[in-house]
Amino acid sequence: MLMKQIINKASLAIIALAFTSCVKDHLAVDPSQSNNVVEFANTGSIVSTAGAVHPRFQIDLGSLPSGKSSPINVNLSYSGADNAPQDITVNLVVDSAALAAYNADEGTNYALPPKAIYSLPTTAVIKAGSRKIQVQVAITNNSSFDFNVNYALPLKIQSVSSGIISGNFGTAIYSFAARNIYDGVYAMSGTMTDQANSTITGYYPLDMDLITYNGNSIALYDPNVASTYGHPIKSGTSNSYYGSFSPVFIFDANGNITDVTNYYGQQAGANKRSGQLDPTGVNKITFNGDGTVASFEVSYIMIQNGAPRTYFKEKFTYKSSR
Repeated sequence: MLMKQIINKASLAIIALAFTSCVKDHLAVDPSQSNNVVEFANTGSIVSTAGAVHPRFQIDLGSLPSGKSSPINVNLSYSGADNAPQDITVNLVVDSAALAAYNADEGTNYALPPKAIYSLPTTAVIKAGSRKIQVQVAITNNSSFDFNVNYALPLKIQSVSSGIISGNFGTAIYSFAARNIYDGVYAMSGTMTDQANSTITGYYPLDMDLITYNGNSIALYDPNVASTYGHPIKSGTSNSYYGSFSPVFIFDANGNITDVTNYYGQQAGANKRSGQLDPTGVNKITFNGDGTVASFEVSYIMIQNGAPRTYFKEKFTYKSSR
């Protein structure tokens, strides 16, 4: 009987030791289970899919005029049982491999921004007695900023002076986009003439979204009828819109409208629709005293199968940001 008790006790000790080893191994491969973890805290809501290789946060920089900067807030946290027992130095790096892995995992095409457009503090300190710190990455609209590119900044906690780097939130992707100074909600008024079908007439006035296409242009988005990029019309008494056509207005530095193209590409769709500026129009912006857009007038033509079909003469009066 005594021998059996000894064997049972020995067996229990072995099982307990094995269980303890498993817990330690689990903590080693998943530091998020520890109680002294340093990690990226949320900046808004996570927009990546569940199970993504890295969390991604989307930042709208708002309207960003040339030469101006806007911040991305980066939150760092200490997840101990209590507040940080001492100052914790956190070293940050840009990890291009993490962005490549995210794109491969999610099927996205985010690009690393050029160094000329961002300024990143590489060191932050979570102070003793606190749990979080916020640092800011400055994004600047300069000659290196390309509005046609989907930018994302992949940040990694490279090292910490105390604690364990989180396995799940030790790297985070910060995608961002800026709006040009023309972007906003506008009241659209004007006239249009469809030479191919006299029952198609203008649908005015309407509030329209004019959305950043690139640094010096905006595209017409109809939230009323099309609920997409498209120009609304009246077809008899019915509300409709031109398919495969939405004007893109292109501006120069002086506020002149220098060209109009088609959001869907020139000669788009079965009818090969394109946009073309009508040079007889005003084709110019009126600015407020503070440099913001008050309104602009533009005349343009929808070309179909190589010939002018519809003539537009419109005024867009700025109402608000989107």
